Amino acid sequence: MERHTLRNTLSRGALAASLAMFAVTGTAYAQDAASAQAEEAPGAFGDIVVTARKREESLLKTPISISALTSADIEKRGITNINDVVNATPGINVSNVNSGRNDRSFQQISLRGMTPSTTSSTLTASFIDGVPVASSTALNAVIDPARIEVLKGPQNAYFGRNAFAGAINVVTKQPGDDFGGSFTAMGGTRSTYEVSAAIEAPIVADVLSFRLTGKAFSRDGSYVNAANPN
Repeated sequence: MERHTLRNTLSRGALAASLAMFAVTGTAYAQDAASAQAEEAPGAFGDIVVTARKREESLLKTPISISALTSADIEKRGITNINDVVNATPGINVSNVNSGRNDRSFQQISLRGMTPSTTSSTLTASFIDGVPVASSTALNAVIDPARIEVLKGPQNAYFGRNAFAGAINVVTKQPGDDFGGSFTAMGGTRSTYEVSAAIEAPIVADVLSFRLTGKAFSRDGSYVNAANPN
């Protein structure tokens, strides 16, 4: 009688152990499948997708130091120019009035403390969808971007010799399959105003669509010319 009871107990223990091993194996398999699916479709589980290496991939799997601002971050923080990007990103600084110039036509960016030795040179290159622009000022013309990527550290292999300290890449939004758009307006002192709008719509369903953006802004100077007050 005692042997029969002991045998039943051992059998039940072995069955429980087998079920536990099956559950663990099933969980591990599900996790591996989810990981594989995430690698095949970046962004499927809400992770941030970047194009730092000229292809879309998850920010967590990119072996580069990146600060990425998503469309939601840009809207929430009211980012409209490179100065706003600097305020929202650690390790980067911008000189709005560069040596030898008295305007903002050439904003000089310092990334990780690396400052160019001459006025007209740059160590941090600026790009729109991977295409280089002469100055980071051009980034202000992008309305409602999909994201802004700040790549820290040498990026010469992907973005050329001017990206020794890093690079800033603004990624524009792709037109969607549904009709939509956005509109923002701002006003302030010294007759300041800024209006921007974006609209997108399909031309041929699931085949061809378009996206149009526009921006208008103005601001009076800090001083009034006594010789020409108007």
